[in-house]
Amino acid sequence: MKIVAIKVTPTQCAEASTTEANIPQVVLITGAKSQLAEALLRIAANIGELALNSNASTNTSIPLELYALSRSQLDITDAANIAAVFDQYRPSWVINCAAYNAVDAAEHDAIEAHRVNALGPELLAQQCLLSGARLLHVSSDYVFGGQAVCEIAHAAERVVCDARESGVEQHQNPDSASNSNSNSNPNPNPNPNQVHLPRPFVELDAPEPLSAYGTSKLLGEQRVVAVLGDCATIVRTSWLYGQDGHNFVNTMLNLMRTQSSLQVIADQIGCPTWSDALAKVIWQLVMQQRSGVFHYSAQGQCSWYEFASEIQRQALALNLLSQPVDIQPITSADYTKQALNRGVNLAKRPSYSVLNSGKLRSTLATNNVLSMPEQIEWQDWRQQLNCMLRRLS
Repeated sequence: MKIVAIKVTPTQCAEASTTEANIPQVVLITGAKSQLAEALLRIAANIGELALNSNASTNTSIPLELYALSRSQLDITDAANIAAVFDQYRPSWVINCAAYNAVDAAEHDAIEAHRVNALGPELLAQQCLLSGARLLHVSSDYVFGGQAVCEIAHAAERVVCDARESGVEQHQNPDSASNSNSNSNPNPNPNPNQVHLPRPFVELDAPEPLSAYGTSKLLGEQRVVAVLGDCATIVRTSWLYGQDGHNFVNTMLNLMRTQSSLQVIADQIGCPTWSDALAKVIWQLVMQQRSGVFHYSAQGQCSWYEFASEIQRQALALNLLSQPVDIQPITSADYTKQALNRGVNLAKRPSYSVLNSGKLRSTLATNNVLSMPEQIEWQDWRQQLNCMLRRLS
């Protein structure tokens, strides 16, 4: 299956094939300027030939036309605009990358966050139902977070105190963090800063968002399922970054080039996820025609502080940075106080939002129709980070 990975204006839409035996499958991507949309286009171009029909006994190849539309071309909160775009492109799949992602701003702009993150997906789902198209909607780990994890805060406070007393950078052993899913404790003398973390969230866990942003993302999921039922495909992901756009990695690199020291939160645990790896997973779901709710992130887990420290370590090794800066851990409470002193009100974020990708990995393994040289989607978060940073070096 040939993928035409192009961005178009409505006047540039290619004519569909008129031969009944070679009808193109049209995939429409919303939010063309997002880092995920860029990654979807990049991965699609790298994949090249795909087999939509996974039956090995047939050589049938169906061309795939891919169109990524910006907000000016497709406003997902405008039902009339959606209907007109569907009538023009006649998609068989829609991948919704459009979202209101300003977590803090959503606290005082909840109406707009709801409009984009809840109403928009609902309107897309309604049009998909009318046209017979499939919808893959991207959601967030921030639909979780209601479980208060005091141990994380206490451990972070100890790390902060240790760093202040020693004057050197200290943080939890990344290897112990990535292996903390085990129920056994092989170390008879555990580090006092070692924190016992809850298990990663699975798809059946009850969401309990802490912020207006998380609430709007959960509502979007619920409305898509209410319209499409079992035919809906929802992918929750976490701490997304990539070479494109505004994200934590690019922000940290910019700050490390211009600041002499940084303070980064140490008591929020999650898992960084490379946009290209998520894009590959999404294409596999589309190619396999899968539906359901799935979790996807890289393997392992870390704090924002550990993430920043690893970004600096790898960036120095790749000559993306000329010299190190001092990175100090800070608790969420202290960080929030500092923000309030500057007149900024921060949204409450989950102390633990690691996602378990086991269901998705098992689902895709049964019928993997993509062949890529690297299995980037199942790598540890440090490996994914290294792959992305090498693209910048």
